Amino acid sequence: MRKLVYKKILYFLLLATPLLQYSCKEEEQDIALESFTLNTSDILIGIDEIQSVVAVASPDDMTDKLKWESANPEIAQVQSNEPGLVSGIIGLKVGTTTITASTADGKVKQSLPVRVIVKVTGIKLSPEVPIAPGKIRYDVLFTPADASIQDLTWTSSDPEVASVDNGVVTALSRGSSIITATTVEGGRSASVEVFVSGNPPVFGKEYCTITGYGEYCPDEVRTEGAAQNLSHVNIAIPTNNYKYYPEDRLIVKRGSDFTLHLVQSNNWSCSAVWIDWNGDRNFTNDGERIAVFGEFEGTNNGPYSISVHVPADAALDVVRMRAATVDSWGVDLSIFEPCGSVRFGTVKDFDVEITD
Repeated sequence: MRKLVYKKILYFLLLATPLLQYSCKEEEQDIALESFTLNTSDILIGIDEIQSVVAVASPDDMTDKLKWESANPEIAQVQSNEPGLVSGIIGLKVGTTTITASTADGKVKQSLPVRVIVKVTGIKLSPEVPIAPGKIRYDVLFTPADASIQDLTWTSSDPEVASVDNGVVTALSRGSSIITATTVEGGRSASVEVFVSGNPPVFGKEYCTITGYGEYCPDEVRTEGAAQNLSHVNIAIPTNNYKYYPEDRLIVKRGSDFTLHLVQSNNWSCSAVWIDWNGDRNFTNDGERIAVFGEFEGTNNGPYSISVHVPADAALDVVRMRAATVDSWGVDLSIFEPCGSVRFGTVKDFDVEITD
């Protein structure tokens, strides 16, 4: 009799165990998702770029799954339609749409905006453009040219030397500073170092100073055949026998030729002329001494003329021409350097703008 009772109990337990397991499973399936948050509030992606979106659910042991849908699959698609808490969004075409994550019954859902753009891959600065004394402007070239977001931030490594506002750089004091443009989208950047010298401050490394004394002077310095010719005629001896004439500018093109004319103040003079072709703010490089006139004592005062060739690789910059007329007695123009103090001589500087 006792054995029969044991058999009945065992039989009951065997039947009840699957029911208990089934009941537990039913309880697990009944844990509904109450709310969820997304790990981002919006999506900004490029064409063919994929970005993941993660949903953090509450309660964390819920058994519901989320489905993900795009309001406009031609602009951005959900990469996988399998229900889950993580989804990949791929951009297909420039535009905006909305991605929605929701439970199967639609009672709990959230949406986020998606913008698909042409992303910036790089930028570079164009050559500087002089816009006023002590002011230059840099324009930015984007790659690709049709990048959707072309907003920039500008910074100066030393704002006491040079400030920058939307690409316009202002010279403030002697020194150097690095000007940097950075894209708001993508953080791409390009930089250029600017040099400030002079008083009032102007851009460019400072050319060496020179002074002199005496009555020897380049009275006339003129050109023919340039893109814009220089026509300087002034017999007055400047203070300390040196002067910079920014109002008299010569404009030449790379690889072109022009004729230089010079008239000295008297017969007992000799002259030399330099142009800083490479823009390094000195006149010491090969080919930068472009003319030597009246090397022998007692020769006439001119006019002298010479054909000048602009190097094909000359710097695209505003550089200096320096013309010096000195006493021809005891001066070797082949080694004469246009810096420091000049015995019986006068030096004049002019701007030379080199273009393509």
